[in-house]
Amino acid sequence: MGVDDRSGDRSTWEILAEIQEMEGGEKLGVGEIAELIGNRVHGLVLLVLSIPETIPMVGLSAILAAPIFVIGVVLVIKGADPPIPGWVRGRSLPREKVQGAIGKLRPVVQWLDKVLRPRWSGFTRSGRLHGVICILMAILLAIPVPGINVLAAAAVAGVGLGILQRDGLVIAIACVLAMVAAVGFGLVMSGAGSLLMGWFGS
Repeated sequence: MGVDDRSGDRSTWEILAEIQEMEGGEKLGVGEIAELIGNRVHGLVLLVLSIPETIPMVGLSAILAAPIFVIGVVLVIKGADPPIPGWVRGRSLPREKVQGAIGKLRPVVQWLDKVLRPRWSGFTRSGRLHGVICILMAILLAIPVPGINVLAAAAVAGVGLGILQRDGLVIAIACVLAMVAAVGFGLVMSGAGSLLMGWFGS
């Protein structure tokens, strides 16, 4: 049986504002976040997992990469709208950093709420495409590279936001960001390799 969609007509910001206002200890549980929405829960979770890393210097890449990777694998295997794995639901994030990042992005999210709408449905239903992006970007997030991590997180956030609002154009943009991040990472690694070769060859 599918999960009921409890998001109703709430905007993305209204949902994120609820997360920002959650009370509790130092940790914010993914399971708590999942309770806010129904069958698009993986979109919300991807968005929340990636938002902190879109703010440079937050430094949560290693924590975020693993659950994003797992969700990506589930999307590749099961397609669109899968349940969140229990392992991911059991994870938690620093409440202060997540809620602080949401607050900093408030103007951007509120602006996006005005322009997002259901469109390009082929992209919104392509769960395996979403999964491939998440897997690749999780790998980049696991390897700290300044600038590249922000692009990778933005790509994951775009996938989550597109799923949440059923906006395929946002997911298409996320694909472009993912490609830019991958190319940028390749260039950085190539440059680093050439530099090391020069050192050892001299």
